[in-house]
Amino acid sequence: MRIRLGWKLGLTYLALIALAMTFFGYFTMRFFEQSFIDERKSALFTHASILANNSAPFLRNGNDDAYLHSLARDYGERAGNRFLILDRSARVAADSAKEFTGRVLEFTEIKEALQGRSSGQPHYEPKYGWVLYAAVPVSSGKKVIGAVFVADDINSISKRLSEIRNRLFWFSLVSGIIAFIISLFFGRFLTKPVSSLISAARQIEKGDYGFQVEGTGRNDEIGELTRVFNEMSSKIKLEDNVRKQFVADASHELKTPVASLKALLDSWPAYRKKSDDASELIDDLKHETDRLSRLIEDLLVLSRVENNKNYLKLEEVSVGEMIAAVKKSIIPLAEKKGLVVDISTSDDIYWVLDGEKIFRAILNIAENAVKYSPPSGHILLGYGIEQGKLFISVTDTGPGIPEDEIPRIFDRFYRVDKARSRVTGGWGLGLAITKEIVELHGGTISVESKPMIKTVFKLEIPKI
Repeated sequence: MRIRLGWKLGLTYLALIALAMTFFGYFTMRFFEQSFIDERKSALFTHASILANNSAPFLRNGNDDAYLHSLARDYGERAGNRFLILDRSARVAADSAKEFTGRVLEFTEIKEALQGRSSGQPHYEPKYGWVLYAAVPVSSGKKVIGAVFVADDINSISKRLSEIRNRLFWFSLVSGIIAFIISLFFGRFLTKPVSSLISAARQIEKGDYGFQVEGTGRNDEIGELTRVFNEMSSKIKLEDNVRKQFVADASHELKTPVASLKALLDSWPAYRKKSDDASELIDDLKHETDRLSRLIEDLLVLSRVENNKNYLKLEEVSVGEMIAAVKKSIIPLAEKKGLVVDISTSDDIYWVLDGEKIFRAILNIAENAVKYSPPSGHILLGYGIEQGKLFISVTDTGPGIPEDEIPRIFDRFYRVDKARSRVTGGWGLGLAITKEIVELHGGTISVESKPMIKTVFKLEIPKI
C-alpha cells in the first residue's frame, strides 16, 4: 500500500513527539517522585533524630520501657506518625501504637540504622498502601545502642503523582494530535511542488519535452530542485530537437546518393547494349558509393565522439609532427590548385591529447581551406602555447565566411555554399565533428573571417 509523503511526515512527527514526551514524562515523574519522597524523608529523619536523642539515656539503662512508650506515643501524636524505639538486638522496646512491643523486626532500614547509617525507602503494603519507612541510629558516645523507626503514610504523594502522570499523558496526547494535524498541512505544503515535479516527469515521459514547472522563485531546496528540473527539461527538448533534425538531415542527405545509385542501376539495361559506355556507369557507381561511404563514416564518427570522453585515447603527442602530417595529407590536392601550404614555426611542442582525433579535426579544417581557396592562394598552419593552452590555427586566403553564417557553420549538415559543396563533395559534417573532438578535450574553437582576405580557424586545448 502506498503511503503519501505528507502522511509519512505526520506519522514521523507523531512518533518523535511520542518518544520525546515518553522520555520527558519518565524523567519528570522521577524528579517529582524523588523530590516528594526526599522532602518527606527529611522531615521523618528530623523527628526520628530528635526522638533518638531523647531516648538514648533511657535505652542505655535498659529498664525504662514504660518511659520509652510514653516518649514514642507523645512524638507520634505530635508528628502524626508511628514511631518505634528498638534496642541493639532489633527488639521493639517501645511502639507508639503498642502493637509490636517485644517483637524483633528485620526491616532493611532498621538493619542499616543499627549499623550506624540513617535509611529510608517507600514500600507498598497491601493493607495500608504506600508507606515510607525511615530509621536512624540511637547512639551513646560512639556506640550504637539502638534505633528509632518511623512509618509514614504517603498515599497522598502517590495520588499527587498519579494526577501529574495523567496530566502529562493528556498533554502529550493533545500535543501529539495537534502536531500531527499541523504536520499534515506542512507536509501538504512541502509535497505540493514534489507532486508537481512528478506530474511534470510524467508529461516528459509521454513525450512532452520541455515541460516547465512553476515555483522556481522559492529560495530553498525545493526551489533549486524545480530550477534544475526545468533546466533538464529544456535540455531534453533541445537534444530531442537536435536528434530529430539530425535524423531528418541525415535522411535527406542519404536520399541523394541512394537515388543516384538507383537511377544508375535502373539504367544498366541500356548500358549493357553499349559496351563502350559501361565503364562510365561503373565510374559513376563507384563515385556515388564512395560519397555514400564517406557520409556513413562521418555519421559513425560523429555518433561516437559526441559527448563521449571514454572514446579519447590520451597520450603525449608531438604537435609539430602532427601538423607536418596534416600538411603532407593536403599537399597533393593543394598543388593541383596551385596553393602554397606553410607551417608558421619549426619548434616542437608535446601535449597530452588524442593525437588521432585532433589530427582528424585539423585535417577537416585544412581540407576545407584547400577546397574553398581560389588558385594561387596561401594556407598557413600554426601552433604554439598561449596562456597555458595549446593553440592550433589554420589560415587561408579563400572567399571567407559571411559574418551572419559563422555561428551556424558547426551545425550538422550546414553548408555556407550548398551548390559548391555538392561539387566538392562535402556533407556539412566535418566542422561538426571537429567541434565535438575539440570540446571532448575541454577546448574551444573560434573563427575569424574577412571576406576575400583571410579566414582563421583557431583551436585552443587546455592541459588535461
